[in-house]
Amino acid sequence: MKKFLILTGCLVFLTSWAWADDAAEIMQRVMDRDDGTTEISRVRLSTCPVARKNNRIVCTATPRVKLMEMVRKDYGPREKDHKTVTIILEPAGERGIGFLQYDYADKEREADQWLYLSALGKVKRIVSANADEPKTGNFFGSELSYEDMEQRYHEDYTYRTVDRETVAGVPCVVVESTPVPRRARKSNYAKALEWVDTKRNIILKSVLYNRQGKQNKLFYYGSITLVNNILVPMQIAVLNIETGRKTVLRYEAIVLNRGVDDAFLTQRTLTDGAFREQHLKRYRTHLE
Repeated sequence: MKKFLILTGCLVFLTSWAWADDAAEIMQRVMDRDDGTTEISRVRLSTCPVARKNNRIVCTATPRVKLMEMVRKDYGPREKDHKTVTIILEPAGERGIGFLQYDYADKEREADQWLYLSALGKVKRIVSANADEPKTGNFFGSELSYEDMEQRYHEDYTYRTVDRETVAGVPCVVVESTPVPRRARKSNYAKALEWVDTKRNIILKSVLYNRQGKQNKLFYYGSITLVNNILVPMQIAVLNIETGRKTVLRYEAIVLNRGVDDAFLTQRTLTDGAFREQHLKRYRTHLE
């Protein structure tokens, strides 16, 4: 009996170790999945307070909707440096408000983010209060935080497989991601559970936990579509449990791997309306 217990214990240990190793490999494949070298897109972002009614989450007020144009380009030998510009088109009162983000392959470099408020004509750099605190604030008033917009690094987390479930009929592996101490100091989240479609190396659902260990946000990635031979979730829904609000980001049009000028992905695009419109007019032809 003693030998049996020892053998069982060894098998459990080895199985857990193999699962952890498998979880890290799964998430590496997710992060390495091809998302195109460039992206030009038109996106509708809608946010509203919600309540549960007849087992459904429904808006309790008219959603606040923003129509935006987004342009991204990847750089570097492994295309792990990213530059992204987002400009609001509608509503008219917010037209020209912009957001610029630089992500770096070097995980020691924090993402650079700038917000341009057209009414004030000023660019504001988004930073945390100090080196050991996470950023605060949300992307254009949505339930997406500035941290949610940043690139994620594989080495910043430890992983383990915790379950196997289906999402919308698709078999998934549930992976728990926990930030290492270096990352935990800069993150609003203590851990995440992610439902990964391992056949397509894409996340279909995520649950994020706050620093107190309570569920904070639920992400749902839907309408997975092949765009220029690359899989893209055309709709991302974010439910913030703490605020009782929901944001839905929906691609109205998107193309990948088209030419994007380096000069466009700079602060000049935020502040120079004529320069910005000159380039966007050309990029829009790809979306027609």
